[in-house]
Amino acid sequence: MRTRLNGWDEGPAPEGADGGGLFDLAVDGATLTGLGTEVRALGDGLTRDVLPRLAGDAEETGAELESEVALRSVLSAWRDRLGDVAAECARLDEGFTASATGFAETEAGARAELQRAAPSWADELLTEDGAR
Repeated sequence: MRTRLNGWDEGPAPEGADGGGLFDLAVDGATLTGLGTEVRALGDGLTRDVLPRLAGDAEETGAELESEVALRSVLSAWRDRLGDVAAECARLDEGFTASATGFAETEAGARAELQRAAPSWADELLTEDGAR
């Protein structure tokens, strides 16, 4: 149904396409929501389980050994990188969730517009497509 509804949309046509509308991206809102949930769980796990263990709470020897300085530098770099990964997970979760909501709203709007403009054609189209 999405391809046909996208064709119904009078938006600009992609280069080489016949008529208006956009190519069907075949994106499912539930898939986007699932991706958001998974990436949020990854970020939460990093924040809750991994980053606290990299706190660098090991007892200092007092002697600034070259190896200790190098290890602390590596620890700090990994802590920063994993913190960035956790922040990116939160950003992706927000993006996936917003996209899922946007697709659902667009799909519902296209269905309503199609039903209003061409009820008989819409009934046939929605029935053929399993009324997604």
